[in-house]
Amino acid sequence: MAYGQTGTGKTFTLGKLGEEDIAARGIMVRAMEDILADTSPTSDSVSVSYFQLYMETIQDLLFPGNDNIAIAEDPKSGDVSIPAATVVEVRDQKSFLELLRLGDAHRFAANTKLNTESSRSHAILMVHVRRSINGRNDSESSFPSDNGQSSSLVKSLRPPIVRKSKLVVVDLAGSERIDKSGSEGHMLEEAKSINLSLTALGKCINSLAEGSAHVPFRDSKLTRLLGTHLESLPAWVAQDNSMKKEAFSSYWLLSSLYLWLSSLCLGGGGYKLSWTGSWWSPVGG
Repeated sequence: MAYGQTGTGKTFTLGKLGEEDIAARGIMVRAMEDILADTSPTSDSVSVSYFQLYMETIQDLLFPGNDNIAIAEDPKSGDVSIPAATVVEVRDQKSFLELLRLGDAHRFAANTKLNTESSRSHAILMVHVRRSINGRNDSESSFPSDNGQSSSLVKSLRPPIVRKSKLVVVDLAGSERIDKSGSEGHMLEEAKSINLSLTALGKCINSLAEGSAHVPFRDSKLTRLLGTHLESLPAWVAQDNSMKKEAFSSYWLLSSLYLWLSSLCLGGGGYKLSWTGSWWSPVGG
């Protein structure tokens, strides 16, 4: 998950295709290279879905007509999914690059004073990997046939074991100070929506860090989608030294997430932040 203010290179770091310079490949491309190198088409399947959260609507980046996808929730486990999103099987790196290129072409972006290609949506790539391991015979018995020769009868065959794994890569739209970005009209509404969803994410992380009994995952579709992944979703903070308050806010927020995860492992307490209305600040610091 890439988090930080607008214009600091989050999309470049995660989604760069590296077609002109192979050394500039982003995390999405590099991750898929590793996955495909460690899978076999005979026993494994790799599939992806790619969508954006724009103004609180989930839109399919691989099939633009699918522009208002609903979130489904498992009543037993509480896990959320988006079953209506397009899922495409990936056989090789070339086909994956084509999917990324298609998705990126449909993602909303705009020119602001802070960034000539400012992402106006949160983009989420989900990679699903399934590995099938053939079952083995539970037992086998022999019995004489009519011609006196023995035949074998398989009593039962165990079903294949299927192992599942999921990689989630999140390119968050950048937080935006309106007085610096110069957003007006519809772009202003986009910026408000981005900031509100990032605020909801921050409140969820803060609630987790404080050990609160209630974590407000339902305050935003972003937090509903990421809620079950926060315990295993490392975050990278982009920074711009010309916007120190925003950079410090990002660092403190993600420090809260890391320290909360550490407390889960070590059985320790939480780490508190307070929302000032513009940025996160450590309590007592």
